Amino acid sequence: MEYRSFLQGGLKLSRLCFGALTLGPLQKGLSYKAGGALIDAALSGGVNCIDTAEYYETYGHILEGIRSHRDAVVITRSYAYDAPWAMESVGRAMNALKRNHIDVMMLHEQESIHTLRGHKEALDTYLRLKEKGIIKAVGVSTHFVGCADAVAKMPQVDVLCVPINYKGYGIMDGSVEDMLSVIKTAKANGKIVTAMKPLGGGHLSQTAKQALDFVTNIKELDSIPLGMQTLAEVECNLSYFNGAPSAAAFTATAGEERRLHIAHWCLGCGKCVERCQQQALTIVDGKAQVNHEQCALCGYCAKACPEFAIKVY
Repeated sequence: MEYRSFLQGGLKLSRLCFGALTLGPLQKGLSYKAGGALIDAALSGGVNCIDTAEYYETYGHILEGIRSHRDAVVITRSYAYDAPWAMESVGRAMNALKRNHIDVMMLHEQESIHTLRGHKEALDTYLRLKEKGIIKAVGVSTHFVGCADAVAKMPQVDVLCVPINYKGYGIMDGSVEDMLSVIKTAKANGKIVTAMKPLGGGHLSQTAKQALDFVTNIKELDSIPLGMQTLAEVECNLSYFNGAPSAAAFTATAGEERRLHIAHWCLGCGKCVERCQQQALTIVDGKAQVNHEQCALCGYCAKACPEFAIKVY
């Protein structure tokens, strides 16, 4: 397993990071014990970092998984835009994880320089907590090339998280080449750069090795979170990142391509449409419909649905 060390917070990150989104209620809905067992297996195999967000509701899974790995790095995010909410998010994460610090705290799903301005109070709060040693590094996640470019040039931000895969799934306002250019700029400016959606949210599961070859060959990417829902997936990813990729393991874990499903009891309220940053959902004849080509399979819309009519599987 390759590790990269940084001046920011004295952090050291494994190239493979455990992406916790898939464990929680937005996707697989595993119990804390079952999800924690997968995290523990990954950490025992050389992974040392976990990527999550307050919105994912996976702190319980992570706590279970790090019981024997108290030095594991946890990267989390919040939608907070003001100081009280930012403080609440930091406190919630520390309490849930039973820690007195946060390794990496990020602004979640920023869209532009304008939303960055609108979240400045939260960002400034994180920076003050960093000065006190409560937060080790401060970051921003975004699906937008323009926003990522702005963050890449912000000296106060330590970490940038962006979508990157060979098909461009999840990139909102540009091409793969555009995002690669921003990644290079961010790294040249001393940022820690992490990838989201290396497998396109599951769209590229049938060509997983090709997808992983693409992202791991981007030398500027420091850590690559991958969602893992089974022990077989953990073992497959560990074998790849430990330098012994198994064709049989990739074949065994490919399974069916995941999709977003909308149940027949959908009321067509439109809350999912409002929530979808990918603009993949519309209301047609009183029901939500999904454009699978646009859908990033994040599952965020499922949390917005008051009827629990949306699932990713």
